[in-house]
Amino acid sequence: MRKTPIAFEELLTKIESGELSKRHLIMGEGGVGKTTLCSKIAWDWCQGRILKDLDMVIVIPLREVKNNESIGVIVKKYLDDSNAITANQIDEYILANQAKILLVADGFDEFNGKLSKKNSSEFIDIIALHKYKLCRVIVTTRPWRTNEFTLDKSLAQAYTFISVDGFNTGNMAAYIRRYFRIREEHALAEDLISFMEENDVIRSNMAPFPIYCAMLCLMWYDLSEERRKEMQKLQTFSEIFGEMIHFLKDHYASKYCDNLENENVNKDIEKANRAVQAISETALNGLLERTLQFPEKQFAECRDAMKTCCKVGVLTIETSFNRKHRGVSSTVSFPHKLFQEYIAGKQIGTLFSDDRREYNKVKKKLLRQYEEFRYLLYFSSASKKELGLDIIDGLIKKGDKYFCLDVAFECHTEEAASAVGKQCRKMCSFQQG
Repeated sequence: MRKTPIAFEELLTKIESGELSKRHLIMGEGGVGKTTLCSKIAWDWCQGRILKDLDMVIVIPLREVKNNESIGVIVKKYLDDSNAITANQIDEYILANQAKILLVADGFDEFNGKLSKKNSSEFIDIIALHKYKLCRVIVTTRPWRTNEFTLDKSLAQAYTFISVDGFNTGNMAAYIRRYFRIREEHALAEDLISFMEENDVIRSNMAPFPIYCAMLCLMWYDLSEERRKEMQKLQTFSEIFGEMIHFLKDHYASKYCDNLENENVNKDIEKANRAVQAISETALNGLLERTLQFPEKQFAECRDAMKTCCKVGVLTIETSFNRKHRGVSSTVSFPHKLFQEYIAGKQIGTLFSDDRREYNKVKKKLLRQYEEFRYLLYFSSASKKELGLDIIDGLIKKGDKYFCLDVAFECHTEEAASAVGKQCRKMCSFQQG
């Protein structure tokens, strides 16, 4: 379980057992920089800095893979209509030149398929060494899906396991200073660095993640001095992420409001709140079904809310031409899975208040796979005291005291701390006995 630091330049030239490692599993929590790393690899290859022996580097977001699409079909979607190459030609080229191809499958945790022969598909076959065995392959995933590799002896031997841990303290400070140097706001940079270093929760749970550093920089630059002081009082991950969502709503209201009087701004913020609540059921169902992209028609009953959420920035919509059906289609998604998890937490709160039977059904699934739904449980527990206590009660039976402590901290109530503390004392007494 030891971790050995590795430089980016050595990442794809690592020698294992005397041979060049051709397969890498890159693990990391949401927002830690896995997708950015994939983009960096592709960009540096385009610039001729790395992997000069390769003819092609293909980065494919697995969340966008549908049914049993081949690599050629997926790549063709990204090419200009004037490009005459066909999907079959791309597939045939890869098959004939495997040693000169790097396939980057980004987001295995967002892929609705398992590494088993029963669930065979193009990408399952590639990842599981059934197809394109000579290609170099990189797979990225959140940690909860790594067991599908570690428990399979052939995959565990074939893949080099790499953990992306994000920024250290020096990286974080350098990123913030660079962000504010461009804007000539050096004092703001030092204030934000101090805030992040002095707040235990941010230093441990947010500072290492580039996505949070970027969002905090954006907020710190735009917020008034009074709001920055209020933000420094926040303590939990859920509170700070909630503040980020609130910031987006404020930004939406100031941008789209016709009259910037307080009453009108508040109406627009309330409109944004209703829109977020309206899409929360879709967000939750998507997580439960491992769906992160939705056809626009799925929001037919809340189309106006969907459009508002796109303006707020918690949804994105992409329109493309469907060559097969000769028509235009639109796909809706969240800018990052964390946004979907935060908004889905609102639906958990609604079910807890209005439909306890359905809530219990959902809770059962969440607790059965609590590592996968870690952030959803954080956000849900923080939304209501009684809801948090109910989730903690279910988690206590799992026996994972460390995760219980994390959830109790997100609840941030004496009752939650007491419930987990009592259980921890019981476990300690049992171990001593």
